[in-house]
Amino acid sequence: MTKSQYEDRDTVGTMALAAQLSNDIPCAGDLGHELMPSFVDDLNDAIASNPFDGRPFYIVIHEKKDLQMKNVLLRRVLKTEKRPYPEPNTTVFKTDPRANKTVFCWALPHHSLFNQVLANPHRYAKDQINDIKAYQAEDLVHFGFQKIELLPDKKITYHPIPGFVDRPLGKSKKSNKSSLILF
Repeated sequence: MTKSQYEDRDTVGTMALAAQLSNDIPCAGDLGHELMPSFVDDLNDAIASNPFDGRPFYIVIHEKKDLQMKNVLLRRVLKTEKRPYPEPNTTVFKTDPRANKTVFCWALPHHSLFNQVLANPHRYAKDQINDIKAYQAEDLVHFGFQKIELLPDKKITYHPIPGFVDRPLGKSKKSNKSSLILF
């Protein structure tokens, strides 16, 4: 058994081998139930880590299927002081250790699921649908970025909007569905 370089866990290969040797096989409909406790643990560990000495920071949770091991899901937890650019397969939170407050920024599924979500709006939270539509329309203001034209080159850059207010964790305003939707 080998340990990961990044966390105090077994490597993905070790976990995959253990899963192959075990008789436990989760049902496809049960994956959310299986993944959510470890997602919450990883999020809580990232919040408690306080990597920037009390300064606010962002937590980016990137999840994707492994291409070589079909039954393995790769989850990376990244921490940064700068607001991350929105990308598919990411769930982003902002936390302020001094205020003991964490807010939800966005959750974008894999781009191959965008059409499925948009075609079935009754099955997904309105915030999730709005995030996908904004991403497809390249509406970065929705994600807290402003467009700035640099003169004299007229190059376009995007910078975080100062004081941008993200969504609180919890239920959506117009829905009883949670704002945090994982795929």
